[in-house]
Amino acid sequence: MIPSQRNGITIRLMEESDYPIVKVFMRDYFHYDEPMGIGLEEPIHLLNEEEAEEGYLSVISQGLSLIAFDENKGGLLVGIALAERMDPSILAKQHREAEELEPNALGRSRQMIAQVERDANIFERCSVRIYLNLVAVSVHASMRGRGLLSHLAVTLMKLGRSRGFPLLIGSSTSYYSAKQAMEGLGMECIHSLAYADYKDDQGRPIYNPPAPHTHVRVLASKL
Repeated sequence: MIPSQRNGITIRLMEESDYPIVKVFMRDYFHYDEPMGIGLEEPIHLLNEEEAEEGYLSVISQGLSLIAFDENKGGLLVGIALAERMDPSILAKQHREAEELEPNALGRSRQMIAQVERDANIFERCSVRIYLNLVAVSVHASMRGRGLLSHLAVTLMKLGRSRGFPLLIGSSTSYYSAKQAMEGLGMECIHSLAYADYKDDQGRPIYNPPAPHTHVRVLASKL
């Protein structure tokens, strides 16, 4: 099942040795393209860099992440999907770590996702003990709207099913990716939080992304 090839695109399991190019790809096509990073003046890709790198390598080492190359363009890296095994103890640890982060761009984003996940109450709501958690998914700007995001998601679902996961969960910050996941992949929105309702101590919204990005949504798909 892995690798998968279609229309010149090869998708395979991501390896730890891929991280240097994945790191650059996330800087160029993920951190500042998703709604919480649009217009961001802080260099989020450099914040808590050592800890972030350790975390991403730990995720990749689980053998549940995917990387896509365009063979028609000399093996250009065109897509990634970082995914990890999640259980209640791991989720609780991640939430504690998020609360301990500095109030910088990285800390703010992880704290909002942590709140959304807590409020979603995934394990009880979905009656599962583990699930496959989609940490990040992104495609090259030249490939957007051409089905690569769906190809990555479908391949990830097949991988998760083959590894015995009952459920795929992803926290989508983007209207477009959520719409595509729900309409094209049949994922269900089980919880959402409006950006306008996530506020600082002075009652001001922390994020004000451009329309139509209005909510962070927790999406679920049975595997």
